[in-house]
Amino acid sequence: MKNETWYTRQESETDPEFGSIPEKRSLEELIDQGFIVVDKPFGPTSNQISYWVKEELDLKKTGHFGTLDPNATGILPIGLNRGTRINPALAKASKEYIFEAELYKRKSFDEIQEALETFQGINTQVPPEKSAVKKQEREREVYELELIEVKEKKVLGRVKCESGFYVRVLISQLGEKLGAGAEMVELRRTMQGGISEEDASTLQDIVDAYHFYRSGEQQELRDVVYPIEKAVKNVRKVVVKDSAVNAIANGADLGTSGVSKLQDNIEEQETVAVMTLKGELIALGEALMTSENMYGEDGTAVKTQNVYMKQGLYPKRWKQ
Repeated sequence: MKNETWYTRQESETDPEFGSIPEKRSLEELIDQGFIVVDKPFGPTSNQISYWVKEELDLKKTGHFGTLDPNATGILPIGLNRGTRINPALAKASKEYIFEAELYKRKSFDEIQEALETFQGINTQVPPEKSAVKKQEREREVYELELIEVKEKKVLGRVKCESGFYVRVLISQLGEKLGAGAEMVELRRTMQGGISEEDASTLQDIVDAYHFYRSGEQQELRDVVYPIEKAVKNVRKVVVKDSAVNAIANGADLGTSGVSKLQDNIEEQETVAVMTLKGELIALGEALMTSENMYGEDGTAVKTQNVYMKQGLYPKRWKQ
């Protein structure tokens, strides 16, 4: 996404009196409507980690985005208070995992790689018994697969996949395809949407940062609490004029007359982030036009679905 081309439909300036640049929000605002990324340890459930963060940071509400099994580690984003509402952007984002599996019989690197490559693309899976999801067949896409290392019966690999894909099922199916049987040994989530391991903090680091904050030192906590805009890093964006912000914050759909800038390659029915000129997230919505049509035609560009901006931050202006 970072190399995506931007187009300007109509030049527009933003009034500094309204809204705020996300990175310049007060820490109190970030704590009330931001999120953290926990480097989840082996053992506790995702719900336990979320509850622990709620208690330690004296919050009213927390919620994790994308469940990790108790025996899995890695990236676990957790919304703080109003930040829990960003769940649709992160929970459904693509994910990357590093996995270790053990085969019941030895197989060569080439044999395993050939079998693994057959899972590239659309896969049909039934969620494992341990999951809380309904046990029925469903299709999920694998975007990338890499066999990193084979040592005796141990297999180390990497998979980048659609949300809702079960690596445990992949490993079981790989064992069947090899005629060897296989089970998962370790699983670590290394990426979720635009969030990487570099963005994650240990539970202890988060607690320490909060205690520093209570003592009057803010920087440590600022380093671990992110504005919700970071959650839409990998979502294509449409930037609107100040005059359109208030209407969208009240749930109105976005017309092309309110568009200032937009990214290339937006397709119809794609989820897009509607942003202010200051980089604030107003809402997520469904694109009703391609980028090309948003740029050159008139009509409704985005159907607003999930609003994140508080009403009244920008004035009501009907003139575009």
